[in-house]
Amino acid sequence: MKVRFNLLFLCLLLAELQAQSPLSSDYIDAEILRKKAEIGQIRLAASKNSSISPSPFDVGYLGLDLKLNIPAKSLSGSAVIRVRSLVTNLANFDLDMDEAMIVDSITGVASGFSHVSNRLSLSLKRDFGNGEIAEVKIWYHGFPKALGTNGLMFGEYNGAPVVASLDEPYFSSTWFPCKDLPEDKIDSIDFHVTVPDTLIAVSNGLLVETIQNSDGTATFHWEERYPIANYLIFLAVSNYVYREDIYTGLNGENMPIQFWFLPGSVETAMTTSRLTSDMIHFYSTLFGEYPFIKEKYGTVQFLWGGGMEHQTCTSLGSYGELLIAHELAHQWWGDMVTCANWHHIWLNEGFARYCEAFWYEHQNGSAYLKGYMDYLNRPSEWGSNRLYVTDTTNTALIFDRIVYDKGAWVLHMLRKIVTEHNFNQILRTYRETYNMSVVQTKDFQQVCESVTGMNLEWFFSEWVYGEGQPHYKFNWQRTQNDNRSWSLDLHIDQVQTTSTVFKMPIDVVVQTEDGEKSLTIRDSLPSQDFTMICVAKPLSIEIDPDSWILKSVSDVTIDPDVGEFPNEITISEPFPNPFNQTVGFQIYLPKDFQGALTVVDLAGKKIDEIQAGKLKAGNLQVTWTPDGISSGLYFIRLEGSGVFKQQKVVYLK
Repeated sequence: MKVRFNLLFLCLLLAELQAQSPLSSDYIDAEILRKKAEIGQIRLAASKNSSISPSPFDVGYLGLDLKLNIPAKSLSGSAVIRVRSLVTNLANFDLDMDEAMIVDSITGVASGFSHVSNRLSLSLKRDFGNGEIAEVKIWYHGFPKALGTNGLMFGEYNGAPVVASLDEPYFSSTWFPCKDLPEDKIDSIDFHVTVPDTLIAVSNGLLVETIQNSDGTATFHWEERYPIANYLIFLAVSNYVYREDIYTGLNGENMPIQFWFLPGSVETAMTTSRLTSDMIHFYSTLFGEYPFIKEKYGTVQFLWGGGMEHQTCTSLGSYGELLIAHELAHQWWGDMVTCANWHHIWLNEGFARYCEAFWYEHQNGSAYLKGYMDYLNRPSEWGSNRLYVTDTTNTALIFDRIVYDKGAWVLHMLRKIVTEHNFNQILRTYRETYNMSVVQTKDFQQVCESVTGMNLEWFFSEWVYGEGQPHYKFNWQRTQNDNRSWSLDLHIDQVQTTSTVFKMPIDVVVQTEDGEKSLTIRDSLPSQDFTMICVAKPLSIEIDPDSWILKSVSDVTIDPDVGEFPNEITISEPFPNPFNQTVGFQIYLPKDFQGALTVVDLAGKKIDEIQAGKLKAGNLQVTWTPDGISSGLYFIRLEGSGVFKQQKVVYLK
């Protein structure tokens, strides 16, 4: 039994993708579930819209010195925080710090403190003027809250402990004091962590030294000298197995690629991990050199199925090719260039999502890009219509699937509108302009307009701040002219239920008796007509055949010579008839239909099921290829919702 719809290529592509690696749906589900987390337990996020911004100070340095008591699932130690005053009289400042962390004492320039409602308020010994540096040292201990897969997690694998942090968006403050917002990157970090000497502790940047202590513990000193957002600071501890590779940069500079695997998973994980060097090189040629080449890129294994793009060292729970590509891409888009707040999270996740498409296109050819983007066109799985996140107090909304899928589509559509050359230049200029900084959507828009000289306000208004996507419902009619040319009249309605009317350039491909004719129209109204002149007789028409627009399409043309559209369901005469291999026919549905399209024999016995379930309104082009049946008379039957339609067809082997 073989079924052939126009989506055949996409189905084959998805089957191939799934055979190669855990497809995006697998690991993105894991990522979204983790980042949504136990919503009831993370109401601390509710304070973040009104946190410390606009802030009277800038965090310049963080020094963590922590000792883990793994059996007790606790920690103790200190945090040195160095801030620069942004006002003329900084007399106090606030940090985010979960109340589960108990402050023992504070030294430095602090004269006192209070710790209430997850806010650590510090009074200073004097007022600090604009630009002056104030340093405090906070001694504390506690049991980090068990938030499932958020914050600092204590678990085990095959009897060995695994400790790992995952803090996006608001969970850094559950285990160290900080300004828990992405807008203020820390300039520099030193992280000393003491663990049992049978374990390895991994963090950002470079490992400066490992100290073997006399009490059966070891202290690992990591330093990060690139600016970093709080949520990208991480810790991972276990009895890791270490492997290493080398990336040679665009200018010949070598950088280590470091892998830490849990015992027993090394060989499986290395199968795809070996692609990492090639991926870094590929992305570097597109966007500019790997941002943290003076330090490292690494991956470290932890206990959930997705990934998290910790700066210089991604945490991974599985090793699918596209997962590795996605998290690596975040080193540029999310780590080097970071969304200033969670309203604009698509600038992180949408970019990384589209980099999956870049990598897959690079590996398999441009023909696969269309299928991959069609796969991401699934608004029924998006909880929101709008890409811009309006409510950042709700973690589930911040990490709605829409920021991944529609975010990638925004870049895909932009790539077409501005041309390939300009799009590549936009990404490089965006990187150079906001290197190691934070951005909002308006900043990215400004770069796009600066590079292209185009006013793109309409585009960002529709696709980032507007709702939904277009549903184009079209029909067409052909008329022969006196000079033997043909007029093709195309009518397009936008019938989406959201309020946004999309003003998009649409590629149209007309199949004529002399071959294809391609052109681009600018559709900008709820209902619009276009007329084209064809030298040869037009036979069929396709709207955006290469999938450059996030959309759905219904062709309601039933007879291009007559231009009339019936109000009832019809099945056209099959052609050819009789046939010996494949037969084609059309089904016209004036509205969505719930039922089944089957093939039955003379006795009414079902021989094949071509399609079942919900069929969308429009003119459906369908083919049927019998498999393992004998010659004879059969009926193509559409049945359901009180409808019964059928056509006879003769199969000759």
